[in-house]
Amino acid sequence: VKICLLSKLAFGMTVPVEDVPCRGITLLERVDFEYAKVLGCTIKLVGTAQRLHEAREWDGPLSVYVSPLMVPKDHVLARISSHGNAVAITSANMGTCSYLGPGAGRFPTANSVVADICRIADGQQGPAFPIEAPPHLELDLDYIAIFYIRIPFQDGLGIIKRVGELAEDCGVSIHSILQTPIMDRMSADFCMTTEECKVSQVEELCEAINQQVDFCRAPCVYMP
Repeated sequence: VKICLLSKLAFGMTVPVEDVPCRGITLLERVDFEYAKVLGCTIKLVGTAQRLHEAREWDGPLSVYVSPLMVPKDHVLARISSHGNAVAITSANMGTCSYLGPGAGRFPTANSVVADICRIADGQQGPAFPIEAPPHLELDLDYIAIFYIRIPFQDGLGIIKRVGELAEDCGVSIHSILQTPIMDRMSADFCMTTEECKVSQVEELCEAINQQVDFCRAPCVYMP
């Protein structure tokens, strides 16, 4: 719901809550945080609304989704903990601006409600959503990102070669492959990062890897 409200505020478009792709943290394991550390990141559950870029300009359709996210440790979102909330806004002219504050609890909630009531009592209320969506703006939930993919596997020969071939078949370009030392040949994991691609391509790739029963021991885990 929060990301739908923010999408309306930022872009003027009404995004039905039921249409937003949402992935939680159920499949994450300790190894994902270990790989995140190697990549100089941490993992946060983030709602994202962005204009997809065409010709390197942020002028394409709007994409909205909620997913665990690999967040660089120097990013403002990486420093949020406990009941804190943050909104990071990136624009062509301003770069990234951030807004931080408590996101739960009786006092923060009461403060916001009372502040709204006071503004209404003083006649200061304005339109709830100050901008309208451009007439050409469309919603495209097949979002584009750089992805992290973890492959749980049983050790054997030619696994990375097979994964590379499947990635090529799905139109996914591999940026890097990481693997910590194997301690248990029957239960290991390696991860790869991709170049920018569509989430549908990553889903297709993960499904193809999941079907490789000779080495894939559990469903792949992916996140932007």
